[in-house]
Amino acid sequence: MEKKVVVVAPTFNEEENIEAFLKAVLAQKVDVLISDSHSTDKTAEIVAKIASQNKAVHYLDVKKRGLGLGLSLGIDYAFLDLKADAVITMEADLSADPKQFPDFIKCLETSDFVVGSRYVAGGKIINWSWWRKLLSRLANLILMILAGTGKVHEFTNLYRAFTKSTWTKIRSKVIIHEGWLFVPAFTFEALNQNIKIAEQPMIFVDRFGGRSKMKTLSYTKELLTFAIRYRLKKSASVVKFVVVGGLGFVINTVILILGVNLGLRPSTAGPLGAEVAIVFGFLANNFWTFSEDRATSGLAFFLKFLQYNVIAFGSVLIQFSFLWVGEKIFGLAKFKGPIIDLPLIRLYTWYLLFYMAGVGVGMVVNYIMYRKVVWKKKNETSEKS
Repeated sequence: MEKKVVVVAPTFNEEENIEAFLKAVLAQKVDVLISDSHSTDKTAEIVAKIASQNKAVHYLDVKKRGLGLGLSLGIDYAFLDLKADAVITMEADLSADPKQFPDFIKCLETSDFVVGSRYVAGGKIINWSWWRKLLSRLANLILMILAGTGKVHEFTNLYRAFTKSTWTKIRSKVIIHEGWLFVPAFTFEALNQNIKIAEQPMIFVDRFGGRSKMKTLSYTKELLTFAIRYRLKKSASVVKFVVVGGLGFVINTVILILGVNLGLRPSTAGPLGAEVAIVFGFLANNFWTFSEDRATSGLAFFLKFLQYNVIAFGSVLIQFSFLWVGEKIFGLAKFKGPIIDLPLIRLYTWYLLFYMAGVGVGMVVNYIMYRKVVWKKKNETSEKS
């Protein structure tokens, strides 16, 4: 069965463009929904006239201004009321060519979200000033860096296509943006949800009628503020993990040195300190680092603690291996002695050097395993169930 595609176009006072836009879209044999922010010109009147002659044209009066609001309500209407299998969003000023619909729809056969990109091979911008092109290009490059991706080059263009499953996954995260931030936020959340994204090169032509409602400089400021906050939030668990790891390292190191001074072998004192640090690390990570996915009930807490210990035991083995190898290479006495022992210079002992190397490797392994297994994101778990 052929999939039903609905084009959703948010509008506000587009009487100069709307008739030509609808004609171009309808030529592609798809339904089109005009999600209008209660235009004060003749936009609604023109759409109503065309809709009375063509059942593929639909009109939604949003009552309130806001591109993001118009898109959210329009997309909901397309999927729920019009029973769309896929939605294509675009501006109603013919800055994007509806003749590319087949390319977008074909891309959806192997992906769940298709972004129309001006910044990949085959894409370009026509009729923009050099400074506006530069500003847009720089903004998108910065967004790529803050999003931590190299596979998406376009965040600020509205020409895109996506499936119902994509919208379901990210809807609650993006509907809070009633203005232009909805557009980049959509892509950021799609990346965050590991949705399969493809880019389709497109030629963007500046509008031929009406005027843009976007305030470029203020939008750019809001855009970068949003992206920076997003990046900081995404990196928060890494920063917290490093803090907890640092405190665990201090605990581990103190017990190691005390144990060696009391006569224990480094390969014994090190793992002992590591186990104490593991207990501390579990409590700190469960109630702070990964608090959004923490275990609180008795059984769940015990099982997660047991799981944590099993995984963390790998770092104990790594630490033991480094220290044991050092003992075998240098011999116990030299291994516990200083690297340099001069009247005015007494450098660290060999065992501390091997210990720190083992801890470094163990921390990397632990973070990956804790995030992927112990405190796995709830949305990742629900997707598989």
